[in-house]
Amino acid sequence: MKIKWRSFSALSKQELYSIMHLRQQVFVVEQNCPFIDADFDDEHGDHLLGYQNNELVAYLRLIKPGIQYQGPSIGRVITTEKIRGQGIGKLITLEAMDFSAQKYPEEEITLSAQYRLLSFYEDLGFVSQGEIYLEDDIDHIKMTFTPPKAKGIKSLKRFITFHPLLILGFSLALGIVGFSFIKEVDLDQINWIAKIDERAISKAKYESYLSSIAESRKLGLVDSDPQNILERMIDEELLIQRAIDLGMLEYNSEIRSIIIQKMINSIIAETNDLRFSKQDLQEFFNENKGFFTPSPKLHLLKLSFSSTNNDKAQLARDFLLAGNLLGAKELAEPEVIKLPNTLLPAIKVREYIGPFLTQEALKLEEGEVSDLINLNDQIHLLIVVGKLIQTTPTFDELYEEIESEFIRSKGEEMLDEYLSDLRNWYDVIKADEL
Repeated sequence: MKIKWRSFSALSKQELYSIMHLRQQVFVVEQNCPFIDADFDDEHGDHLLGYQNNELVAYLRLIKPGIQYQGPSIGRVITTEKIRGQGIGKLITLEAMDFSAQKYPEEEITLSAQYRLLSFYEDLGFVSQGEIYLEDDIDHIKMTFTPPKAKGIKSLKRFITFHPLLILGFSLALGIVGFSFIKEVDLDQINWIAKIDERAISKAKYESYLSSIAESRKLGLVDSDPQNILERMIDEELLIQRAIDLGMLEYNSEIRSIIIQKMINSIIAETNDLRFSKQDLQEFFNENKGFFTPSPKLHLLKLSFSSTNNDKAQLARDFLLAGNLLGAKELAEPEVIKLPNTLLPAIKVREYIGPFLTQEALKLEEGEVSDLINLNDQIHLLIVVGKLIQTTPTFDELYEEIESEFIRSKGEEMLDEYLSDLRNWYDVIKADEL
């Protein structure tokens, strides 16, 4: 199951619609509770969304301190009917407890529990407070949980997969399962075939390998295959664990580079499901017309002089203004790298004369001669022989390019938002700030 944490402002329209649909399906329809679910507290919290096969099947919210109670509060805990009985409700509640312990360290967590679920929350460490009361015509009771000091993700390791490095030798590829605001939660950890310390090898994965090998052979599995495959999976997990113990994740630049790229790819992969309209693209195009406008093309001449030959440079400029190009060239120093005698895109001109002189050339009109330009112990003169300003193509002409750039920019926004969330999640201290 894929778990996402979203602040209210980060929820897409589709995500918000799916949340409200699921909450109404469970709280209003299934529980026959015709009360308003949208209570205006959603905007003050973080929202956990659990997906299976791109379908929202689990949800809860964590409201920040000071809104409903003095500390943070968990609420709207729901799962779809088809996944109930699999421990998902407990898993996402533990996830929210852990999230709260990290975001609001040592703060008491409160929830208003349906009384029929009293034992469910007691098993998670919540303690009932006060008397039973009616909320939306259903018996509820206030319950609180105080996280011990330093309680965090590691305390819930037996339930949640957040292995930082997955280097699979033999036939397996490298992958990542990491605790973050978008992550994979391995439900098969509950149903395991072997364990290395607390890290479980799921029975489902083991059976999947057996099935793949059986299908790849004409005669199917032999008697020794099940045990041999299990031993290989254990060997692989031992190597992974040892790699982590040896600090490969911390010090091996190649592994770190692979992980970083895998993480970036997983974050921006959500752009594959990005929904947008033609109007969205039109607005993006209008706001970024400069990006889609082809750069000007220049046919340029450059004459250079020693910084001590200011008089010669000024005389050459006078020759140019008088139309005597040959006389001006005779005064100039030989050019090491000559500009091609043709129109070039500005970005190509930059490769010949550098960014500063290119910008100065773009300010000139066709046929114009620049003033004397002092740069790097030389004096330069620029002559624009020709200049081509191209108009911006129409929206329809650039549709595919606009769509591609729109998706890319959204991916960058997702990455920036993700990194911002991580900075809020982890304690980042710079030495010069101490």
